[in-house]
Amino acid sequence: MRGEILSYDETSGSGLISGDDLARYAYDRADLGGDVAPAPGLRVDFVPDGGQARQIILLQVQERGLPAAAFQPGEPPLDMWAYFVRCLRGKYFDGYGRARRLEYWSFVLFSTLTLLGAFLPFLFAAAVLGAVNEDLFPLSLVLLVLPVLWTFFMIIPSVCVAVRRLHDIGLTGWLYLVTFIPYVGGFFMLVVACIPSQPYPNPYGPPQSRS
Repeated sequence: MRGEILSYDETSGSGLISGDDLARYAYDRADLGGDVAPAPGLRVDFVPDGGQARQIILLQVQERGLPAAAFQPGEPPLDMWAYFVRCLRGKYFDGYGRARRLEYWSFVLFSTLTLLGAFLPFLFAAAVLGAVNEDLFPLSLVLLVLPVLWTFFMIIPSVCVAVRRLHDIGLTGWLYLVTFIPYVGGFFMLVVACIPSQPYPNPYGPPQSRS
């Protein structure tokens, strides 16, 4: 039997499911496999036992084309530096899945700091060589290569983590195109970066954590 979760009370650990047969079935949290919290609107498959639902399996993500592994509990949270490194290594080209707020802000923080660090040698050389001899100033321009290359290197992971952040709040990644609108785009992404994660599975996967 298939149906949809109508309600869930965390205090009692029970709720109601509306079956496709138009009947309502009570269920307990213990009958729902995995660690994903039930939420109203999620599609489920279950075994009816009188007026009780047993052996409940979440279906919403599967029906949207994601693998069954998406129903497994979200990965444990990482520290800020670990999130930044993962964005550059394991998820450099990965716009799939979800990114919690901490992951997004970790990337923004360390990408900004590393870019500033890449510019420091150029600024120092420009100040020193320019003060000693203006003819030597062009040599300092060579040091611009590092920050320029780093800026281009960061474009892809910055887009990917922003798309995953949109997914985390249930929005399509195509909304990233809004960021190309002057003024409006920056404000839009700031709002997106501050919205809490959806605490239940959505079409893009399970939540990483409640953030």
